[in-house]
Amino acid sequence: MLKKIFKASLAILAIAIAVTAFNSFSFQKRNNNRPLPSFYKKGVFHVHSSFSDGSGGIDEICRAAGSQKLDFVILTDHGRPNLQASAATAWIHDTLLIGASEFSLYSGHLAAAGYRIPDYIFPPEPQEAIAEVDRDQGVTFLSHPLDRKTPWTDWQARGFTGIEILSLYQMARKSLLYGFTLFPLHYFLAPDYALTSIITYPQKELAAWDRCNREGKYYGIYALDAHAKLETGRQSYLRFPSYEATFRILTVYAKVEEELEKDAQRSAATIIACLRRGNFFSVIESLAAANGFENYYLEKDGRQVEMGGDAEASGGVLVLKLPFDFPTDIRVSKDGETFRAIRDNSRPEIAIAINAPGVYRCEISLHAGRFRRLPWILANPIFIASPRTPEKPEPLIAPRLALGGTGDYFRVEKNSLSQAALQIDGLGSGEPVTRFAFELRRESPTAVDFWTAMARRQNLDFSNYRGFVFEARGSRPMRFWLQFRTGEGRLESAFQHSFRVAEKWQRLAIPFARFHRLYGAEAPPDLRKISAFFFTIDNGNAFSGARGEISLRSIGLY
Repeated sequence: MLKKIFKASLAILAIAIAVTAFNSFSFQKRNNNRPLPSFYKKGVFHVHSSFSDGSGGIDEICRAAGSQKLDFVILTDHGRPNLQASAATAWIHDTLLIGASEFSLYSGHLAAAGYRIPDYIFPPEPQEAIAEVDRDQGVTFLSHPLDRKTPWTDWQARGFTGIEILSLYQMARKSLLYGFTLFPLHYFLAPDYALTSIITYPQKELAAWDRCNREGKYYGIYALDAHAKLETGRQSYLRFPSYEATFRILTVYAKVEEELEKDAQRSAATIIACLRRGNFFSVIESLAAANGFENYYLEKDGRQVEMGGDAEASGGVLVLKLPFDFPTDIRVSKDGETFRAIRDNSRPEIAIAINAPGVYRCEISLHAGRFRRLPWILANPIFIASPRTPEKPEPLIAPRLALGGTGDYFRVEKNSLSQAALQIDGLGSGEPVTRFAFELRRESPTAVDFWTAMARRQNLDFSNYRGFVFEARGSRPMRFWLQFRTGEGRLESAFQHSFRVAEKWQRLAIPFARFHRLYGAEAPPDLRKISAFFFTIDNGNAFSGARGEISLRSIGLY
C-alpha cells in the first residue's frame, strides 16, 4: 500500500514538474523591436540599496539597470530622508540614478523624490511630509497603499502625487504558498515568468486611485520595491531575486520635454518634472516593451493634451497609438467606470470621441495568453473639463485664551550636554516675543535621545478649545514639536505634532485632533487634565550639532 502511495506521489510530482517546466519554457516576451522615441525615457521606480535594507550598492544597481538599457533608476531607501540615498544622484554606467527616500510615517510609507536635502528630519505626519516635498516641487507616491502589513491609513491626506498601483514586493509577500512551492523552480527555469506570475489584477488599488481622482489630480505608477534579497532569518538572506531580474518586470516610461543632460541634478529634475505632471505611463515590461505607445487628447482646436493634463472642454478625441505586431485589448474608463472596451485590436491608432467631461484613463492588455487580464500598459488620466473645487485659504485664527507672555511662564528643559536659553522681548508692549536659542548635543556616540524644550508644567483645562494657535519664525528653516501631556505617573499620556518655521513670521493653528499619541492609554486625550505642554526640538526632528533660534508670539488656544 505504501509503495503504491509513494509511486502515485512521485507520478503527481513528475506531472507538476513537467507542467511547471512547460509553462516556464513556453513563456515568451512579445516582440517589439521599435526603438524607444527620444522623448521617452525608460526607468524603474522604488529601489532599495545597501543604504537601507537592500542587498546591493548603487554601482551594482546601475550595472543591472544598464544591462536592461534603462535610462533611470529612482532609489528610495528608508529614512526621513535617507541622507546617503538622497545625495546619491549621479550618472553611473550611463544610467541616471535619482536619489530619493521612502518615509515611514504615522499613516504608512511614502516614496518621495525631488526634494532638497534638509538640515532637519522630515516630519512623521503624512500631510506635513507631503507639504515638505511639494514645497520643493518634488513628488510623493503612497507606497503599497493596500498592503496587509503596512497599509496607507490616512486617506484624508491631500496633495500627494499619486499611488503605487502595482508593487512587486508586496505581491510577492501575498503569494506565500506559491513562493514556498513552485516559485523557486519557476525562477530557476525562467525568472521572468516566475516574477510575472505573482502579479494579479490590482482591482482594489485602481478603485482607490479612481476615488482619489474624484477630488483632485493623482497619478498611478508601477513600483518594484526591489531589495534583491530573500530573508531567511533575522540576519541572514539570499540574494534573490536579483536587481537585474526585477528590472525586467515593471518599468516606467516618462515623456520628457528636453533631452537629459550630463549634469545629473538637472537630468533628475527633468524626470521628476515628468512624474509631477503625470506625463508617464507604467508597463509590465516582462510581457512586452511598450515602445511606440502614445496616449493623448486632441481638443477641437487641435491642441494636444498629454497624460496628466487638463483639457478645457469635451468634444475632442482621445488618441491611442498602438503600433504593435500583436493584438491588444483596450479599456478606457471615465470617472472609474468602463467608458469604452475594444477587444482584439490590431489597428495602430485609435481615436475615441469624447462628448462629456470626466477623468479618462486607459489600460492596455495583451489579447491572448495566460497574462491577458493584466494591465500591460497603464496610462495616466487626462482630465477633460473636469471641475475641481479650489482649496479655500485657511481662515485667520485668533487666540481665545492667551498662554505665556511673562518672563517666567516657560522654563528650559534639556539633556545635560545640549544648550538652551530663553529671552522675552517687548514685555509690557502688548505683544511680547519669546526667543528660544538652542544647540543640540548627544550625550555619547551611542546615546539616542537628546533634546531642548520650552516647558510649561501646570495643571490646565483645555476642554473648551479646539487646539493651539501661535505665530513663529526661525533663524533658518527647521522643525519643532508642540507636545502636551495629560494625567500623571503611570496614567500619563503624551501627544505631539510637528510644525515648520522659516525666516518670516507665520501663524500656525494645530487642532488637538491632529496630535499623535506618543505613549499612554489608547484613548483620545482628556483635555480637562492637561499636566504640561512643550515647544521642543530633539533627535526626532533634528541632528546632533543643530543650533538655531525660534521666536514665538501670540501663543494661545482657539
